Amino acid sequence: MAAPDRVYTLLLSSLGTRRPESVKTPLPTIQALIIHYLANITPSPTPLAATIVSSPVFHPLSHSELELLSTSFRHATHSKLQALKAESSGLFSPSLDTQLNVWSLAVLQGLEGGHPIIRLACCSGLLLGLEDALQHLPAKERDVKSIVEDELVMTFADVIDQFSTSDSWGKEFGSAAESADALALSLIIASHSLLLVPSEKFTALPLSPLLGLILRTIEDAFDGGKFLSSLRTSLCSQGEFDIHIPPGSPIVHSIKKIPNSTAMAYMGSLSKLCARTVSLFVDHRPNIALPLVLEAYQKLNSITAHVEADWFPSTLSGITDEKSLSPATREVTTAIWATLKTLLFSVIMITEAGLSALVYIPSTSTALPSTSVLATTVLQALSHLSFVIAQFGGAGQGAFNELKRLFYLALDVIGSDVIGSDQYVRDLCVAESGQRPPSAHPFYQAKKAFALSAIEQLIPVLSELTIQELVFPTCLPHLSDASHRETFESAHSVVLAIFALHAQKSASQQEGGFTRKIVPFYATCLIDNSAEGRLSTLQLRLAFAALVRSAASIADLSLAWFCIDWILAAISSTSDRDDERKHRLHLTLISCVPAVPLALLPRLLDPIRSAIDTAHEDQKRKELIDALFAEIKERVGDREKEYMVRWWGEQRLKWAHTSSGHEGIEMLGRS
Repeated sequence: MAAPDRVYTLLLSSLGTRRPESVKTPLPTIQALIIHYLANITPSPTPLAATIVSSPVFHPLSHSELELLSTSFRHATHSKLQALKAESSGLFSPSLDTQLNVWSLAVLQGLEGGHPIIRLACCSGLLLGLEDALQHLPAKERDVKSIVEDELVMTFADVIDQFSTSDSWGKEFGSAAESADALALSLIIASHSLLLVPSEKFTALPLSPLLGLILRTIEDAFDGGKFLSSLRTSLCSQGEFDIHIPPGSPIVHSIKKIPNSTAMAYMGSLSKLCARTVSLFVDHRPNIALPLVLEAYQKLNSITAHVEADWFPSTLSGITDEKSLSPATREVTTAIWATLKTLLFSVIMITEAGLSALVYIPSTSTALPSTSVLATTVLQALSHLSFVIAQFGGAGQGAFNELKRLFYLALDVIGSDVIGSDQYVRDLCVAESGQRPPSAHPFYQAKKAFALSAIEQLIPVLSELTIQELVFPTCLPHLSDASHRETFESAHSVVLAIFALHAQKSASQQEGGFTRKIVPFYATCLIDNSAEGRLSTLQLRLAFAALVRSAASIADLSLAWFCIDWILAAISSTSDRDDERKHRLHLTLISCVPAVPLALLPRLLDPIRSAIDTAHEDQKRKELIDALFAEIKERVGDREKEYMVRWWGEQRLKWAHTSSGHEGIEMLGRS
C-alpha cells in the first residue's frame, strides 16, 4: 500500500497530538489502524513505528494502553504473515521467514530512541506475534524471532537500569507511587514475552537488580503483608452473628485496594517471571545468586509473617462455620481469602523454582548461605501460611501437586544437613510448645499439622535426644484426640516414623532405648484408638504392624509378643455387642503376621485360626481369610513363607467351603 492516504493521514494526526476528549479518535480505532498500516504500508513500516513509539497518546502510562500497543504489534505480525502468504511468489522470491525478518527489523528500527516502556510493549507484542506465526511456517523457516528477542532483552535491560540506578524516572512520573506503577507495568508487559526468550539470552539481563525490582513490586502489591493490620479492630458482632465488618471500617478499604492494583491482577505473570529469574540466576551464577535468593526468600517470609501475626489475634481466625458471619461480611472475607490464596500461590511458584535449581549446587564457600538455610526459610514462610494451606488439605500427602512438590523438596534439602535438620526441628517444637491458643482453635491445629508433617519426613536424620525431649512430647497430646483429623493422623505418622527408624537402627546394632520404652504405651494407645471414629481399620492395621515390626527387630522378642498379647487381651475384653470393633482387632492381628519372626509365628497363628473358625458371619470369616491370604502372599518374608504355606495347607479342608479362601489355598499351594 502506498502512503500517504486520507486514513493514514488521520492515523498520523491522531498519534501526533493529544486532543480534547470530544474530538479524540477512539483508541480501538487507532489500534485497528496501527495493525492495518504496520502490516501493509510500503515501502517500510519504520516511520510509522517511530511515530507510534513517540506518540503522546499513550501517556500517561496505563496498563490498558500498553496492552493495546502490545496487542496491536502482535496482530500486525499476524496480518503481515497473511499478506506475505497472499502475495504471488516466484522461484527466486525470498522465503517467508526472510521476509518476516526484514519486516521485523524495519519495525525495530522505527522503535529506536522511543520511550523505553512503550518500546518494551511494542517489542513484546512483536515477539508474541512471531511466536504465534511459527506454527504457520514450514519447519525449516522458523528462525524469525532472534533479532526481536535481542531487542526485547536490550530494551528491558534499559528499563531495569533506569529503575535501578537513576531517579530521573521518579521525576518524570512525579511521585513515588507513579514510579512504582510504571515499574509494575514494565514487569507485567515484559512477563508476557520474556518467558519465550531462550535462557542464554535471558541471563544477559542484569538479574540481580531484576530480582530486586520484581520482589519490590510483589511486596508493594501485598502491602508488605500488612493488608490485614486493621482486621482485628474492624470486627464486631451484630445481633445473631458473631462477626460483622461495618462497611466503612478500615479493613474494607484496605482489602478492596489490594485486588484493584494492576500488580495484583497480574500476580501470576509476575510470579512466573520471578521464578524464571531465580532459577536461571542460580543455575548460571550461583556464587552471586545464593545470597540474593536468600534475601528474596527472607522478604517473602517477612510478608507471610506479617499476615500470620495479623490474622491469628482476630476472631475471624477461629471461625469454622460461615453462618457466624453477617451477610455483609461475607463479601469482605471472600476477598481476604482470595488475597491470601494468591499470596500462597506466589510464594510456592517463586520458592519452588529456586529450590529446584539449588538441589545440585553445593555451597563451595563459607561466605555463601547453605542450601538448608534457604530451605528452612521457605518452610518458615509456608508455616506462616499454614492456616491457608489447611484449606487445601494440608501440606502432606493431601496437598495439591505444586505445594506437595515444594514441601518435600524443601525437606529433602534440609535433610541433607543433619545438624541443620536437628536445629530446625528443635526450633519448630519449641515454637509449637510456646503457643497458648485453645487446642481446638483452627489456627493452632493447622500450625501443628504442618509442623508434624515436616517433622515426620526428618525423623531419619534426627538425634535420639531430640526425638525423646521434643518430638515425642509434641505428638503426645494429639495421639488420642481425633477431633482434628489431620493433626491426629500426622501425630501417629510421626510416631510410626520413630518406630521405623528404630527398626533400621536395631538391624545395624545401634541404640534405640527410648523407642523400646514407649512400645507398651503406644500399643495401649492404638488399642484405645481402635474404637469407632478414631483410626480407620486400614490405619490401625498398618500402625500395629509397624509397631510389632519395630519391637521384633531386637533379639529379645518379649516386647513384640507383648504387643500381640495386648491385641488378644483387647479382643477378649471387647463385648460381643461391639462386633465391628472386635472384627477390626482380628484384622489387625492378621496384619502382624509378616511383622513377626519365625519363632513367634506358631503362637500368633493359633488365635488367628481360632478367630476364623469361630466367626459368626460368613462375610466376616471371608474377610479374615482373604486378609490372611493377602498377608501371606504379598508380605511374608522368605524365611517364614515355607512354614506359612505348610500351615495354610493344613487348613485347606476346614476352610474349603469359603470360595475366596479356597481359590487362595489353591494358588498358594501351587506357588
